[in-house]
Amino acid sequence: MKWQGDPDPVSIGSIINNVKGADPFMNINTVSMRRLYQLCLSHALLLLFFFFLGFTATTVSPATEKEILLQFKANISNDPYNSLANWVPSGNPCDYSGVFCNPLGFVQRIVLWNTSLSGVLSPALSGLRSLRILTLFGNKFTSNIPQEYAELSTLWKINLSSNALSGSIPEFIGDLQNIRFLDLSRNGYSGEIPFALFKFCYKTKFVSFSHNSLSGSIPASIANCTNLEGFDFSFNNFSGELPSGICDIPVLEYMSLRSNVLTGSVLEEVSKCQRLRFLDLGSNLFTGLAPFEILGSQNLSYFNVSHNAFQGEIPAMRTCSESLEFFDASSNNLDGEIPLGITNCKSLEFIDLGFNRLNGSIPAGIANLERLLVFKLGDNSIQGTIPAEFGSIEWLLLLDLHNLNLSGEIPKDISNCRFLREL
Repeated sequence: MKWQGDPDPVSIGSIINNVKGADPFMNINTVSMRRLYQLCLSHALLLLFFFFLGFTATTVSPATEKEILLQFKANISNDPYNSLANWVPSGNPCDYSGVFCNPLGFVQRIVLWNTSLSGVLSPALSGLRSLRILTLFGNKFTSNIPQEYAELSTLWKINLSSNALSGSIPEFIGDLQNIRFLDLSRNGYSGEIPFALFKFCYKTKFVSFSHNSLSGSIPASIANCTNLEGFDFSFNNFSGELPSGICDIPVLEYMSLRSNVLTGSVLEEVSKCQRLRFLDLGSNLFTGLAPFEILGSQNLSYFNVSHNAFQGEIPAMRTCSESLEFFDASSNNLDGEIPLGITNCKSLEFIDLGFNRLNGSIPAGIANLERLLVFKLGDNSIQGTIPAEFGSIEWLLLLDLHNLNLSGEIPKDISNCRFLREL
């Protein structure tokens, strides 16, 4: 006989008892089988009950997530643009302004930027166990990131830039192993970057702490971030040397350390950063030779080593990145002549070599720089005449040749620079 579905114990007993020549103990066996079946069934139901009990203990229901979001709103002291006006108890949390849910109805993103919200970050957000993106830049949140956010292991992106957060950079962020993007720039953070912050940063692609009051050295542990594409630590008070190994990060493209008090030589380390698109070492205390070698890197578009104590000559530029648009080596102790090869950098829009000890003359072939907007060479020992070729650079806006040792008159051809605003 073929059975469909789960067999009924009563039916089994009836069939067995009706079998011709059944054993006299068959009824006893039937009762035992029935009890065994019922016992197994009760155990299965009990296990199922505990399974769902455990599931509900670790999963937040949409109703609970609504309560969490309303607690976040309760911590807001001022909402000048009524950005949270539809965050009401009767509403669906997935319809709240700036809230985005996944297909299961759980909060996945909170995006409230440039809304001027005032208040403190609610610890209750740690209950949003599906939250991946927290973007609250351009507000006025104070205090610090609550310790409870250490439970948000699902977070991919934290952007709390341009707020009024203060205190130390929370060390627990280093335990959030899914972080791809971390931006705490333009706040009031102080102290040092915790060494453990880069403990589990294998997935991290971008970090910014710019425009804070951070101090101490840049932790060598940043080299653990093997997928890091860029970091911005500019406008702080970092000291010490550039950590070795930072350019061993194979995909690093963006490095900004502008306006700190960093010291030492960077030539050996930075010369290994062959994938850089953006390098800003300006306004530090770096010494030795500037890392001019990377000017020939294929992707480099921005190069700034200004306002340091670099010395020596600008080497011959045999190759030049076809993408190079910005070149600033002003306010150093550079000497020697301007290399002729600079005129091969045809994408250049900005050149500032002012306030150095450069000599020689302005390179011939300057007209090759057809995209040039700004050329600053003041306060050097440059001699010779002003090349008439400048007149063929149509988009030139600023030509700074003050305090040089030039002779002769200003070429009439420069009057062709119809956009020139300063000479």
